[in-house]
Amino acid sequence: MQRWLPYVIIFAVFLIATGAAVELYRNQDQVPTPIGKLAFGKLGADPPHVRGAAKAPVALEEFGDFECLPCSLLFPVLKQVTADYGERLSVTFREYPLQKHTHALAAARAAEAAGLQRHFWEMHDSLYSGRLVWLQAADTRAALVSVAAQVGLDMERFQKDMDGEEVTLRLAADHDRVASLELDRTPTVYINGDRFAGSLTVEGLHAAIDAALGKPK
Repeated sequence: MQRWLPYVIIFAVFLIATGAAVELYRNQDQVPTPIGKLAFGKLGADPPHVRGAAKAPVALEEFGDFECLPCSLLFPVLKQVTADYGERLSVTFREYPLQKHTHALAAARAAEAAGLQRHFWEMHDSLYSGRLVWLQAADTRAALVSVAAQVGLDMERFQKDMDGEEVTLRLAADHDRVASLELDRTPTVYINGDRFAGSLTVEGLHAAIDAALGKPK
């Protein structure tokens, strides 16, 4: 046994070295998954509202207004696109309530107040899907409070936060981002840092996202 021991040790060392070499080759052969980037400009509210995988290879950033009709039409499109791409796509929403829209700021404040309770996306979806209900209500604030109640928020905190400084600061940060990008309309969409100028349809966004993923046309 002692006579064979050096050979056993040499063979064991050989196996370990071979395994390490194979693992190193595999690691070198793997291309790291790229992470989608947002547009340049000021950062905006932090943390941002992101739907999807934070490290998705494609990042879509929307600047929206809850009173905006084109934004409401984009809502189901983005919902479909998000489902289609799963973990390959992240969607970030930025508040851009236009001054010409009477109730847009109140709706943005409601969404941000919901966000402070970690229910931004539920409020976001409810505001767009029920846009005509709260928009045409005689008392807009009461209608927004009703939407928040349906979402299941702490209502006392929600109403306090709607008027609070934290919501004001988040809106101001998103406004600074809008200004830094010199935006003038909603909805505005960026894909991996580039402003999207195509058709805001499922097909149009698919084409842009596929291009960002490096898929052949």
